[in-house]
Amino acid sequence: MVPQAFITFFSTSASAGAALVGLLFVAVSIAPHETVKVGAPIERQATSASAFTALLDAFFISLAALIPNNNLGIVTFLVGGVAFLSTLALAWQLLKNRKDWRNLLRRGFLVVGSLIIYGYECYFALLLIQMPTDVGPLDGMAGLLLGVYGIGIVRAWQLLGARRFGLFSGWLNLLHEADAPHQAGSEERPSAPVGDS
Repeated sequence: MVPQAFITFFSTSASAGAALVGLLFVAVSIAPHETVKVGAPIERQATSASAFTALLDAFFISLAALIPNNNLGIVTFLVGGVAFLSTLALAWQLLKNRKDWRNLLRRGFLVVGSLIIYGYECYFALLLIQMPTDVGPLDGMAGLLLGVYGIGIVRAWQLLGARRFGLFSGWLNLLHEADAPHQAGSEERPSAPVGDS
């Protein structure tokens, strides 16, 4: 059972998670052929899957924390385990078709941070299963949820094609190469006069 001191945090987290998942669905539905359909570039599919996994993970853990007389460790272990396995499957898809060392680094960066966070999530879940009244694992879990939201929001931002600056959002961004041909093509293409179709 989650102590009363954490209820506000998990309640706010569940609300934020629901809103962010909904916004991600809207963003993906605008151009699904570019993000999630079979013909979409693997980098875009991976980025959308990573964002979706992270936001759902945080949402379900937060929602489960609000259920009275519930051992949060069991739900967290299941949800974190699914997220960990999904990330491993994503890693397999990304790393089997790598092009060069920069591409491998970008693809690895997407996967490694997620695996570390979901691995720690499962670790804290096991501690909660063994000691459900201990506050220490809950503190760790709350901190991890902030990291999970961070992953989900950054991936969703990248997926939208927003302008990126800095090492982590620019050069290490998985979509750096996937968007380069599209951007180059749009720069070379002359704009059609207004009124022409």
